[in-house]
Amino acid sequence: MLQRIVVSGVLAAVVVTVAACSMFQASPKPPPAPVTVSAEQSGTSVALASGQDLVVRLPSNPSTGFRWIYVEPKDAVLRVDGPSSFEAQSAGGGAAGAGGTEIWKLAPFKPGQQQLRFEYRRPWEQDVAPSRIATYSVTVQ
Repeated sequence: MLQRIVVSGVLAAVVVTVAACSMFQASPKPPPAPVTVSAEQSGTSVALASGQDLVVRLPSNPSTGFRWIYVEPKDAVLRVDGPSSFEAQSAGGGAAGAGGTEIWKLAPFKPGQQQLRFEYRRPWEQDVAPSRIATYSVTVQ
């Protein structure tokens, strides 16, 4: 009987010690703030830390049929994080046909270098040159 009490007491002490140690573990460091680039920065270099997202904001007017198309390279270091979104221009009062900004979010999945390329085109016009091109040289640490 005494042996059971001693074993139970030792087990309880171990459980309390383990629980206390887990409370004092360092919390994981939050990822760095995303880097945002625009069409005006096309042709520039961008450096990202591991785990740091990239946000690309490009002028767009989907009512014309044009949209930005991500051209995926063979050896990518970034992945597109979901479909692009559209933010209407606030100055136009949200009028139909008003332009705005197409927003792409990309996340690094391995270190390296990549030429990021977006083409502004109508998706159904395959044999037509893009209206505009935005490129960025991205390095992921």
